[in-house]
Amino acid sequence: MQLRRLWAALALGAALMPALAQDLRTQLAPPLDLKPVAFASEAKESIGMFTDVANAVFKPAGEGPFPAVVLMHTCGGLKGAPNAHMKQHAQTLLAAGHVVLVVDSFGPRGFDNCAARMPGTSTGIADAYAALAHLAARPFVDKARIYQAGYSWGAFMSAFLASPQSARLAGSDLRFAATVAHYGSCAINESVLVLKDIDRPLLLLMGGRDGEVPPAPCFPLLEELKAAGSRCNGTCFPRPRTAGTSPAWPRAATCTTRRSPRTPPRA
Repeated sequence: MQLRRLWAALALGAALMPALAQDLRTQLAPPLDLKPVAFASEAKESIGMFTDVANAVFKPAGEGPFPAVVLMHTCGGLKGAPNAHMKQHAQTLLAAGHVVLVVDSFGPRGFDNCAARMPGTSTGIADAYAALAHLAARPFVDKARIYQAGYSWGAFMSAFLASPQSARLAGSDLRFAATVAHYGSCAINESVLVLKDIDRPLLLLMGGRDGEVPPAPCFPLLEELKAAGSRCNGTCFPRPRTAGTSPAWPRAATCTTRRSPRTPPRA
């Protein structure tokens, strides 16, 4: 019964969703800032209790080449104990044999979180493609298997990165193999996040009680895109609300396709 009510609410929300622009550049607040943050040149092979993961690269032992994941944080950034989950996601991926780059889009620009102000979306897109290029240049990285996983604010980037418009905006010839959006959505306010020209696999993991980025607009749109041949999918977990700050949320890209929408992920 609870699940039926949830899907009814999703369908109603989708019916009320306005027709929104499909041009990425017109949705971004000017002026565009496409200067990315800088990343560490040397890779480390472990993540300890006191390791600073911001804009750092971590690799498994050995020569590789290894698959790689670019992690992008929530509106909370990387500072403070509540955001320690990003380090835990990085540790999980590293232990599973992935190279990991944890992007900090806020700290180097003087932002703590989204509470008062935050960088524009264009900066997140620029950071993502700079991270992709940084990893692709490393001999221990499998260039065909570089993925992005975003959380909350970073999940908005996940959706945009699935569209070729994002690569043109950043001037990138490289693309991510796939992206995963944790606590993202297909649209927020008057902005479309999942554009209809997406040409990369996209997985959205959403909270059914998320009042900040409601999942309602997503499922009819995703069905439309899949019918047109796009490789996209979405899962709505009925109980989670928002933020994506808990390590109990699906652990990055390693287990997202094996969860049931009826069963919230466990720690």
